[in-house]
Amino acid sequence: MRSVLVLAGALALTGCGGNTGPLASASPTDLKFVAAVATWDMNHDGTVTCSEWKQYAAGLFKDADRDRDGMLARQEFEAMSRQDRLFATIGFAYFDADGDGRITLAELADKPNPAFALLDRNGDCTISPNERINLESKRPDESRRVSDPIPRSGRPGGY
Repeated sequence: MRSVLVLAGALALTGCGGNTGPLASASPTDLKFVAAVATWDMNHDGTVTCSEWKQYAAGLFKDADRDRDGMLARQEFEAMSRQDRLFATIGFAYFDADGDGRITLAELADKPNPAFALLDRNGDCTISPNERINLESKRPDESRRVSDPIPRSGRPGGY
């Protein structure tokens, strides 16, 4: 249910014109994957912090870096994107800060997660359960029909 609420809120926020970041052109399907914010809650306390996001991203990076060179080539990034669709939605170029065609752990983990721009209403680098649930009141009527739960693969954030 929380995922549906987050999705609805994300849809409402992107429809308000307030988001001009990498998720501004995300489709409703892609925003479902942004709604996976609860899976980034590494300590399972109901709140997701930027620190937890970085920890989560570092774990995915480590798994995706098949040649263990400390960088993700585009093919490795695409494999990681299959584990968490947020990366596919945002895209390789967003994380490749220096434009060299490779992504380092620092480029990945230190780049702001655009989902925080959508959901972290008070800017404290924390997405609280209230910030996710309070989005319920901001959603447009048509998004109230969203009732399908987001399928989980068993891996945190994995889709």
